[in-house]
Amino acid sequence: MLRIFLTVSVLFWNHLAAQNPVGKVIELCERDDCLKPEVVIKDKNYYEFEFEFRQWVQTEVDAEDIESALAIGLEKLFSYARCGNVAATVVPLSAPWGFFGYLENGKIQQRFSVFLRIVSEVNNPPEPTDPTVTLQTGPLLWYYIRTFDTKVDDQQTEERVIQLLKDLEKDNRPFNSTFFGVPYYSTHGLMEIGFEKTGE
Repeated sequence: MLRIFLTVSVLFWNHLAAQNPVGKVIELCERDDCLKPEVVIKDKNYYEFEFEFRQWVQTEVDAEDIESALAIGLEKLFSYARCGNVAATVVPLSAPWGFFGYLENGKIQQRFSVFLRIVSEVNNPPEPTDPTVTLQTGPLLWYYIRTFDTKVDDQQTEERVIQLLKDLEKDNRPFNSTFFGVPYYSTHGLMEIGFEKTGE
């Protein structure tokens, strides 16, 4: 009887994990080649993720809001991927796409770094022909992350960013409060909001 109870409990929690937004991101990235956390630590109402940022393409955008920044930035990045590079070739991309935003006095600034991930099989991506587009690589980094699976507007995204900022401050977490990242994993609202964890 105890064995049956434990088996049912394990199945129940596995089912919940699959329904959880974090579980959805991990499941998606196990199926497709996208950026997934190397290590996941559940901590209060957010997670600590260790990411290995391999390579991505990015552009800086000044815009009044997130939606405009993404539209301008992604157009440039898709142009790079569709032969807008010195090799005049197609560069395969994968989820996530998104932006890094900047904070000043608790307000999101009208300056964004929009990015798209280049698949790991591309060893030497060609240089962009657009001087405002750059190739980036990065090391392993830790982030405090909150994951969502509902589509929201710019104001709700900003509210989520500020709420995570306040929660991390309340918990005395060591993090960089001057910028944040918002990666999107689907057009249906599967997204993360994160702040980079700094030294203890």
